[in-house]
Amino acid sequence: MKEDKENAKPKDRRGELGPVDEGDRMEKVKEKKEVMSKVVLRRLPPSLTKEQLEEHLQPLPDHDYFEFFANDSSLFPHMFSRAYINFKSQDDIMLFRDRFDGYVFIDHRGQEYPAVVEFAPFQKVAKKKSKKKDSKAGTIDDDPEYRKFLDSYSMDDEKLTSTPETLLEEIEAKNKEMIGKS
Repeated sequence: MKEDKENAKPKDRRGELGPVDEGDRMEKVKEKKEVMSKVVLRRLPPSLTKEQLEEHLQPLPDHDYFEFFANDSSLFPHMFSRAYINFKSQDDIMLFRDRFDGYVFIDHRGQEYPAVVEFAPFQKVAKKKSKKKDSKAGTIDDDPEYRKFLDSYSMDDEKLTSTPETLLEEIEAKNKEMIGKS
């Protein structure tokens, strides 16, 4: 019987990679054992607001992340809202799925939207934005080079009150000086 050369592992190459580090093996096992805890509630009515959704979902089990995204009108006719929830317990996920998978939301016009509950494709939770103040904010006035620039850039009162004719005369006078120096 012939072996399929594409799918068969070469027997003599097994040892070429060297010994596998025990730490690497443990990391791979940990990655595989990570439990999925973030779900997405899809196909919500486009006109639904976050407050209305929270009202529908009451009582919501223990969670540490809740994010609502309103409809995107550029996706017409498939413009639905969606929500991401990260639950703390696996049992809560099952109860939530049993309760809201197929749950029919009705919008203000009476149209029905059956919701879909599924695990979120990206399981990580967004971090909260830090509200640290920028240490350099408001310090440009203290910079001596900036001060020098402002002083050189500030316009004289004469130039503000001058007319186009006087400016042209000044330019012509400067040109004559430059020609005279050459």
